[in-house]
Amino acid sequence: MTFSPLSAADRQRPGAGHRVLSAALRGRAETVAAGVFCAAAVAPLVLPGTAHAQGSCTVSGPTTTCTFAFTGAEQAFTVPGGVSQVDVTAIGAAGGLEGVNNTAGGRGAQVSGTLGGLTAGQTLYVEVGGVPINTSACYVFSPCIGGFNGGGTSRFGGGGGGASDVRTQPAATPLTTTDSRLIVAAGGGGAGEVFSSSCPGSHGGDAGQPGQNGACDGGMGGGAGTGTQGGAGGSAPGGTPGGSGALGTGGNGGAGTGGAGGGGLYGGGGGGSLNGLATPFGSAGGGGGGSSLVPAGGTGPTLTSTAASITISYTTPGKSVTTVLTAMPPHTRVGLPVVLSDLVCPTAGSTTRPTGTVTFTDTTTGKTLGTTRLLLGLGRCAAAGLVTAFHTTGTHTITAVYSGDTVYQGDSSNPETTTVTVTR
Repeated sequence: MTFSPLSAADRQRPGAGHRVLSAALRGRAETVAAGVFCAAAVAPLVLPGTAHAQGSCTVSGPTTTCTFAFTGAEQAFTVPGGVSQVDVTAIGAAGGLEGVNNTAGGRGAQVSGTLGGLTAGQTLYVEVGGVPINTSACYVFSPCIGGFNGGGTSRFGGGGGGASDVRTQPAATPLTTTDSRLIVAAGGGGAGEVFSSSCPGSHGGDAGQPGQNGACDGGMGGGAGTGTQGGAGGSAPGGTPGGSGALGTGGNGGAGTGGAGGGGLYGGGGGGSLNGLATPFGSAGGGGGGSSLVPAGGTGPTLTSTAASITISYTTPGKSVTTVLTAMPPHTRVGLPVVLSDLVCPTAGSTTRPTGTVTFTDTTTGKTLGTTRLLLGLGRCAAAGLVTAFHTTGTHTITAVYSGDTVYQGDSSNPETTTVTVTR
């Protein structure tokens, strides 16, 4: 199996929004109205999403979403400027298969929540759990290893699945408390070893659940990890019981038919292995699943078969813009064309020309008149416009809402307005 690593990335877009009406800008808007009329004479263009890939992250407007897959190593995420909280979804790894008949390991957990109180430049350490991959060598020479980040080992059975978590200290820091871990999605327990098809193998426990007992007088499954302690190791008739789970790791599968317990908060336990001296031979117990840590106000844990990963998303305030909305003519008659144009300009210190769309709405009638691109450039500014007509008399209040883009923030909370007076 090959895993494609994804590195963490961050975007820094400082700035706080405000809108400045300028008579000078309004005059410049009117000088380009004829050009806007031509650009807007076609039907309004509704754009698809503006998301585009940037390294391991996807950007859509002010929201950036970064996805971390399993790499077998610690990864890092740097909190961008202007960001004090991030939304995280973590998925723990499944427990390992039993190597003879491929009995399934337990499923990992999915947990979501918001991590607040962050500061710009702070490093969060990202640990994505791995699924154990057992080889013939581990059956003979060494235990089958558990999944990265807390999975318990086993001899012949499946190893425990690793947890996925985000923490404030690197993994090299001794884990004496749970304070460093802000969110944890537990791993599943490993499957127990099978002796024969007449004694089917025992499944590893799903995250937060105990492993199955072995068939044909086999070993007991490992206990599930809880929020305060590791699960107990399963007993082993005629052999060695599985190890209990501990803080940050699942217990190891015993030399006999016992399964191991899940981690106290984290990885799944390894499945048990057979003891050739036991009579009769039976299948080994499955490892217990680990338990999760859900931030206050978060959701989960729920069980999932989705591959382990961690997704971090955040919203950064874009740079501010000034907008000027004009209607030409501002006084018209029913059915005659009116050109609406909105000039969008960066504030001082910004040189990138804005992109995105503007949505024009007649708030008097509640009708959306159309959404058009910023097309016409005027120095650092850009303009959007459309041609419309009014079919009822009176004063119509028009709003123009700029969508924002990857650099600039929109103005939906404080849109530009103007009025059009319509007579017969």
